[in-house]
Amino acid sequence: MRHRSIKGSAFGVLAKGLVAVLLLGMAACSSAPDKGPAVVVDNGPPTDLGEPLPGGAERSRYDERNFIRPLHMQNADPVRVGLLLPFSGGSEAVQKVASSMFDAAQLAAFEAGDDRFLIIPKDTRGTPDGAAAAARSALADGAEIILGPLFSETVAAAAPVARAANVPLVAFSSDMLSAGEGVYLLSFPPEGEIARVTEFAMLKGKERFGLIAPANDYGQRVATAFSQALAARGGVLVHEERYEQDPDKMLAPAKRLAAYSKDIIPPELRHGYDPTKPGSTGAASGNSQGFQAVLMPEQGTLLRALAPLLPYYNVNINQVKLLGVSAWNNPRLTREPALRGGWFAAPDPSITAAFEERFKAAFGEAPPKLASLAYDATLLAARLGQSPRRRDRFDARMIENRGGYFGADGLFRFKDDGTIERGLAILEIQPGGIQIVDPAPRAFSAGS
Repeated sequence: MRHRSIKGSAFGVLAKGLVAVLLLGMAACSSAPDKGPAVVVDNGPPTDLGEPLPGGAERSRYDERNFIRPLHMQNADPVRVGLLLPFSGGSEAVQKVASSMFDAAQLAAFEAGDDRFLIIPKDTRGTPDGAAAAARSALADGAEIILGPLFSETVAAAAPVARAANVPLVAFSSDMLSAGEGVYLLSFPPEGEIARVTEFAMLKGKERFGLIAPANDYGQRVATAFSQALAARGGVLVHEERYEQDPDKMLAPAKRLAAYSKDIIPPELRHGYDPTKPGSTGAASGNSQGFQAVLMPEQGTLLRALAPLLPYYNVNINQVKLLGVSAWNNPRLTREPALRGGWFAAPDPSITAAFEERFKAAFGEAPPKLASLAYDATLLAARLGQSPRRRDRFDARMIENRGGYFGADGLFRFKDDGTIERGLAILEIQPGGIQIVDPAPRAFSAGS
């Protein structure tokens, strides 16, 4: 397993890491070969033991006498934390992301400064079988909490193993099917982004909306979240369209959507219009007026192909606000005139910059987006691991702290269903760069 050492200069940087909002601030940190947080060498997963045993009996498979205990921890009670990542699976790009996430976990461990903290990295090989075996290997080494895996299918394989052993698992997937019953998803789910940007748009006077989304599972997930966000706030979805993710196949859906941008929608286009009934206008369905904003959950090259189609089909984008997702946080998009003034929800750049600077100081390069997830998960584990009560330091009550945590991407907390709630900023695309128009909250509101 390849990883890089943290540069000594990184320890001169003030740590602004994750802290429980209701707990104390960061401790000072230092490291040396014979003390401080430790990382063990992964010797590979054990032989597959078959299906997890029910009723918590899975834990009985693991002999505490065989739990890892480094030499400098012989007189201490280590806080053992499993870290499951695809170090040797998938493409070279995936392996590089895994390596950077491991680096971020090491950075968090050293910033936490707990001499008892022990990271136990395990290679999932990027496969479900590898993830299940890696989870068992971490448990056999004494892991009290497991961080990872990365992919939805590997989370689905590791989750039953962790649950059967009554060990919490903090995964980096946004697939909600695996969440709950001790499995938490530390990721960037679209639902929170959609709710935040929808709420902001409505506060700014937008009441009627359009949606144009890809015809895939992600598009359906976004459409569902958008409908729920509008229903909860009294907004109206005037019209929605789906498209195949090919520039040529975007033309017709964009043209159809554009017809619903008019101040007064022609009767024949209104939902509920019945040409067999004289005088039918479809007005009863609430879409006689055109949309004031359009949600466009696309990214990169495809977004730059899609966005100009609306003004091409006579949508006045000086009046209609384009809304997006965190993938819009891309400097290249500032060169697209059609996206000028577009709003989207994402982690606050003024917060994420601090982590990125510390990571670069430690490892000599900027972190990929997912590195912050490993950092936050590790520092969360380190914070909770400071409790002297081993039996309950990682129980649901502690992990689901309603005050939340403040990490590399800002404020977050876990719900009792295992999903994550984030404090996000609203950003705006402008030719001179991406600007913060509504900062991310620094604390969750009382009683929320």
